[in-house]
Amino acid sequence: MNVEIELKLRVPKGSMAKLVRHPLLQSAFRSARVSSVYFDTPFLDLKSKAVALRLRKVGGKWVQTVKGGGGVLAGVHTRCEWEYAVARGALDFTKIDDPHLVKLFGNPELRNSLVPVFSTEFSRKTVPVEFSGSVIECCLDRGKILAGDQEETISELELELKSGEPSALFEFALELQNTVPLQVEERSKAERGYALFLGTKGRKVTKAAFVEFEGKLDAGEACRQIVRGCLLQIQGNRQGLLDRDPDSEYLHQMRVGLRRMRSALSVFAFARPAFSDVLPELKWLGSELGPARNWDVFMEETFPPIFSAFPDHAGLEALRRAGDATREKCGARAQAAVSSQRFQKLILGLGLVLSRENWIQGETVGDFAKKTLEKRYRRFIRGGRGIASLDAAGLHALRISGKKLRYAAEFFSTLYPARASRSFLREMASLQDMLGAINDASTTSHLLEELPGNEAAWLVRGWVASEVGHRIAGLDKAWKKYKDIDPFWR
Repeated sequence: MNVEIELKLRVPKGSMAKLVRHPLLQSAFRSARVSSVYFDTPFLDLKSKAVALRLRKVGGKWVQTVKGGGGVLAGVHTRCEWEYAVARGALDFTKIDDPHLVKLFGNPELRNSLVPVFSTEFSRKTVPVEFSGSVIECCLDRGKILAGDQEETISELELELKSGEPSALFEFALELQNTVPLQVEERSKAERGYALFLGTKGRKVTKAAFVEFEGKLDAGEACRQIVRGCLLQIQGNRQGLLDRDPDSEYLHQMRVGLRRMRSALSVFAFARPAFSDVLPELKWLGSELGPARNWDVFMEETFPPIFSAFPDHAGLEALRRAGDATREKCGARAQAAVSSQRFQKLILGLGLVLSRENWIQGETVGDFAKKTLEKRYRRFIRGGRGIASLDAAGLHALRISGKKLRYAAEFFSTLYPARASRSFLREMASLQDMLGAINDASTTSHLLEELPGNEAAWLVRGWVASEVGHRIAGLDKAWKKYKDIDPFWR
């Protein structure tokens, strides 16, 4: 078994020739024609187990390959790979010797149900490159993925690490990026093939995942794992945003991942120097996504009940049209940001930092978490004194303080008993929702100022102000309920 570590990058149309001539690739290319057939059952049992089975013909030789496990981060695919030479273009299960695979493919029902699902046909140019003390095999692939009468273009660069440090893949890609507009590819050819076979883009909204670790783990390593999870959330929602899916949740979850990442780098302040090059870029991305999310909330949540209450109000209809147009404009701005080379360099830059072997060291995450949570909790409690009488500025400050506490509590919750942390986070979320709804009134006012003068704006402001009044009236009760919950880290 080999552990395959490779960075996949899409090469835009018209850029392959420029890439071939790049100074870093000026060695003799080895060219080959590659044909692959991927197998699964009619019910896609292998896909459900995250296993890929293929037969590949390179030149006159056939190779049977099984891939499984691993993951993908910033375009780097890490997977276990088992390759077996076979005599002809037919599956040969006698070659498989890994115990887990023997058990899987030893099932006669599964084995006899395997059929071709999709195939790939592409030309490959390969060249080894020594870079930064590592050896990287560069494969330039051009061709097609075929599934029935459907097809999709392959135009990509695979950088496979043969020896050395994974960080070299990102350093090398960033060097190429200076002259060729490469894009990180989160999906393997197999994943793209399955999506083509199923007749779907194969995208699902990616939400935050709680990272599990033990209290004795180094706090620096805990930071790396949390930031890695945030990056996966950002990347996982990018294509859904680019497709401008009617579900605005892609944008929302991408922005949540970004905010969680920035919050994590605030919690683990000692790690911030390692991310100094990307911190301004994270701020930039937030500024590009924020307006689109604000208009999504206004047009999907704030405006509909008002319009339903006054369906014949001509001013509201005009406001709706203007709001939709502005929302579309801000959505296009967000799409432009995540399809830009600036975004691609940000993702590669984050991957570079996270892949470095010489990572930041600190105290144990158990000790660090307790001190951090206690400090943020006390600050939040102080800010909420006399909550019923706080003005708009005070409530805004309290919301920000609460958000910092909530993110930290989520990051460290797996260190503590689940029942206690769930109870605390549930009440924290409820309180945050109330504070967020109050803040939305201020956001709504700013959004209305972006639209042409309309008498209906005053109606919207009045409606929102009434809603805020109800929220503020319930704040004191919600605050007391929250304070009755014991902090789970004590």
